[in-house]
Amino acid sequence: MIHELSFEEVRTRMTLRRSASRLVALALLAGLATGCTPFAKNLRSAPPEGTLYDESMELIQSRQHEAAAARLAELLRSNPQGRQRIEATLALAYSQLQLDRPKEAAQLATQVIEENAGTERMDYALYLRANALLALRPAPSAAQVRQAAEDLERLRQGYPDSQYAERAKETLAKVEERLADNELQAARLHWQRNQPVAVVNRCRYIIERYPDSAAVGGALEMMVGAYRQLGLNELADSTRAIRKGSVPP
Repeated sequence: MIHELSFEEVRTRMTLRRSASRLVALALLAGLATGCTPFAKNLRSAPPEGTLYDESMELIQSRQHEAAAARLAELLRSNPQGRQRIEATLALAYSQLQLDRPKEAAQLATQVIEENAGTERMDYALYLRANALLALRPAPSAAQVRQAAEDLERLRQGYPDSQYAERAKETLAKVEERLADNELQAARLHWQRNQPVAVVNRCRYIIERYPDSAAVGGALEMMVGAYRQLGLNELADSTRAIRKGSVPP
């Protein structure tokens, strides 16, 4: 089961948002003073960015994710830059995931990952995208599961001190079980097609790539049969011995 992200994990730390709003207000006043009157009609219809962000955070905290998503989308339409854009995009991705819209959440997280290589929020963006990909319905494709695994591994390796690192490790173990099982299913398909060499190669990959997975026992067993079919009885015997040793008493 995918871990449900808490509000505290998505709540941002935009300490400059109120000062940014003041700068926007000052710019509007300066424009009015120099005769740029078209700005005046937008003062009521376009709330300051900081206000929209604060409202969305309050809505997320009260689990009103639909309303929060609307506020955040409005904020992003105003084309904020830098950290404010990153935080708003991640918050919107979080709300979309809570609204059971993992596709949209994954797209938003991908936007942050691809456009902001040096952001300090990369760990959270990776964690969000991995969870969104794994939540896709009716089920994520093999490629999407692999991408989620890559994101979790990148988080774990690149950000070991992240608050999401431990959860990433736990989720990655579950994802790798799924990937290993997919490989085992593929090996069985090769067996049904009488392709013993392909069976051996696929099973060897499982053992090397996912050594701690439950699929290893089945992979070893299939390798024994494939080696016998190929007339490689010594390899079959040694593999069976390994298989017996890998099964707990």
